[in-house]
Amino acid sequence: MPVSFHMLMNHRQMSAGLLATVLIPLTLSPASAESGKKISFSRDVQPLLAKRCFVCHGPADQEGGLALHVRQTATAVSESGHRAIVPGQPENSHLLRRVLSRDKELRMPQEAPPLDQREIDILRTWIAQGAEYSRHWSFQAPKRPTLPEQPGPAIDAFIRDRLKDARLVPAVEADRRTLIRRLSIDLLGLLPSTQRLERFLTDRSEHAYESLVDELLASPHFGERWGRHWLDLARYADSFGYERDDVRPNAWRYRDWVIHSINDNQPYDRFVIEQLAGDLLPEATNNQRIATGLHRMNIKNNESGINKEDYRNRETVDRVNTTATAILGLTLGCAQCHSHKYDPISQKEFYEFYSFFNNIEEHNIDIQGTPDDQARYKQALAVYNARSTRLKTRRTVLAEMKKHAGLIAWQASLKGDTKALAGKLQVLGLTDAVRTRLARPHSELTFGEQAAVAVFWKSLAARHDDTGKAIAQLSVQNRHLPKPYLMTLREKAKGRRTTHLLVRGDFKRKGEPVASRTPQVLPPLRSRQPSADRLDLALWMVRPDNPLAARVAVNHFWKHLFGAGLVSSVDDFGSQGEPPSHPRLLDWLAVELIESGWNRKQIVKTIVLSDTYRQSSHLKSSHQSVDPDNRLLARQSRFRVEAEIVRDLYLNAGGLIHHKLGGPTIHPQTPPSTEDLAYKYKTRWVVSDRPDRYRRGMYIHFKRTNPYPSLLMFDGPESNVCQAIRNRSNTPLQALVTLNDPVFVECAQALGRDMAIASGSRSRRLDQMGRRAISRRFTRQETRILLSLFEAEHKWYREHSQEAEQVLGEYSARESDNATTAAWVAVARAILNLDEFVTRE
Repeated sequence: MPVSFHMLMNHRQMSAGLLATVLIPLTLSPASAESGKKISFSRDVQPLLAKRCFVCHGPADQEGGLALHVRQTATAVSESGHRAIVPGQPENSHLLRRVLSRDKELRMPQEAPPLDQREIDILRTWIAQGAEYSRHWSFQAPKRPTLPEQPGPAIDAFIRDRLKDARLVPAVEADRRTLIRRLSIDLLGLLPSTQRLERFLTDRSEHAYESLVDELLASPHFGERWGRHWLDLARYADSFGYERDDVRPNAWRYRDWVIHSINDNQPYDRFVIEQLAGDLLPEATNNQRIATGLHRMNIKNNESGINKEDYRNRETVDRVNTTATAILGLTLGCAQCHSHKYDPISQKEFYEFYSFFNNIEEHNIDIQGTPDDQARYKQALAVYNARSTRLKTRRTVLAEMKKHAGLIAWQASLKGDTKALAGKLQVLGLTDAVRTRLARPHSELTFGEQAAVAVFWKSLAARHDDTGKAIAQLSVQNRHLPKPYLMTLREKAKGRRTTHLLVRGDFKRKGEPVASRTPQVLPPLRSRQPSADRLDLALWMVRPDNPLAARVAVNHFWKHLFGAGLVSSVDDFGSQGEPPSHPRLLDWLAVELIESGWNRKQIVKTIVLSDTYRQSSHLKSSHQSVDPDNRLLARQSRFRVEAEIVRDLYLNAGGLIHHKLGGPTIHPQTPPSTEDLAYKYKTRWVVSDRPDRYRRGMYIHFKRTNPYPSLLMFDGPESNVCQAIRNRSNTPLQALVTLNDPVFVECAQALGRDMAIASGSRSRRLDQMGRRAISRRFTRQETRILLSLFEAEHKWYREHSQEAEQVLGEYSARESDNATTAAWVAVARAILNLDEFVTRE
């Protein structure tokens, strides 16, 4: 509790009469103890104590000598002669007396709201039932539970069992067009093609749905969609971060490893092992070494003058926290400066875990690469050499000009060599007007031109300095030219670092030395050698008796398919996290994952084949009143798709999307002045050629200090730390992006032009747009509205031909006049900006 028990425990002289006035008499109705439902410590009590009491009486602090997380100390006689918990006797338990006290000085928790009646009843009943302790649910290995006596496959049986208790019934199955759109977005992040849509809608065979699922799981785009989920956890980005934020030109090789691993259905345990310790595997391949790029994705400070040991420590802490969050679902980082306030993880255990990562060093492996790799490198090298030569020549000319008092003296030094004069002016990068003035004799210049030349001459020193800085920056960039190399990790070549507990997390204050170990609350580590390494850690994480890895993995799968995990706090399976809404289902899925050979696609298929997944997302009033957050899953979830998928769907509907898999990053069009938003060091954004600029959003170059605007606007991750849950905001700025961002405008132009040159009536073309964009035909009322919009826009553009040309840009059509095409573009913009278009139902 926020304030300790010692205030009461030290009041030994308090009279019985005074106690009677400040403490509510504790009486327990026999019915409440006997007829009440059995209280579970792990499910009911431990989260309550963690939330309300552990900050002062938990693993990190035991004020007044009271530790409520350990039964032995909680039930023992305290320093003041009292027992906080007397099993079977709530009326004699000071814990209950303190939470019920009317005296503000005595009532616990202090400086926090009092316990509500439900919380008090839980504590009272639990103590009456014997105050039994058990390990937190997530620290117990999952076991295959007995299936409830409910119809249907396991997932549906568990869900219906909970719904029955809540007197709710499952929603009906969604219609087929909703199902195929849902599946396509969830598994591929793309719209179903009109051909696939029609084929599924007309296929009434028993196995049509399962065949569709198999088809989508086999698609190479499954790896792109689900690989992007993992990249959130991996904090993937294409730059280092911090002030310089230099480019990491080969980061994409790790991204591609993730995509191919998922497409190949690599077992999840191997997926984890190779990322944590691929370099330590026997006869490790380059592919396995690439996997260790997981821990090269952290932000890295390349500034001169930094304390390297300080930042090496920060990077190691980040690697620890990322591993714990992504794979174990633990907030291990809370124990960096002191023992964990809520979970049984000491500060020493944090640094024992830290020790696994303390002996690594970053290692780039040069490779020959493919012909494309070599061509990219040679092109980038040629650009660098040309720019370097140009800048050095410019600095030489500027230095020469600075030596002269003005234009007259400088021109005289050239002795009338007009060709030399023109060549020197050419390298200065000046405007035509300035270059012309400097090339003419001073006597031929007007008074105003002479004044402008004088101002220019005063700027020479600053121009010289700026050119020197540009050369220095280019030299730094040269170290990161996209020469084919692999970003990997390896063990330190010479001498093993000794890991110390760092006092209050300060790298300069070294405490006792520690060895590589895992937290004691979890199963013990089995080391292959006297000194455990990262491979031992990786193998330990995916052992069947490790209670966390499989649960955390299937919970992530569930979140991607329902919008929220069975444990809603997907990054915290500790005592402060939310308990699972369906604990038996979570354990069943975890055991299924392990026993399937860690088969990711099999678990995904099992989930999407369930009736629970196939439910309608329509919200009934009965659901709203009983389960407003849909934790019991009486319906499917409806939510806006992620940032990259918003863009993918637009490109998809516009017919522009380029489906090339993997490879270097791309630079799509951006709104004007986007580069100016970069902090200090600007990266020139050269728009990629067609069709590369139309590749999927996950391939967009991501610069941490200046992210691609539309990704940021739709809550894309900042990629500085491991992110298990994306925010999902809803702001007017998002509509402004989809209406005005050049990529989104171009998609509407492309869709509008396609409809302008399509055959058939306007109503028929609207049907085509509906199936293409939202996988359905428009209703009669919607058709009337859209046709009315078309007529109004068509009339206006006939009278404003210049505006029609401006709206169409490059997308005019020879088969259709500009006014008609522009009107279809207007209709396309309206359809693509429907909430339904960017929503997964």
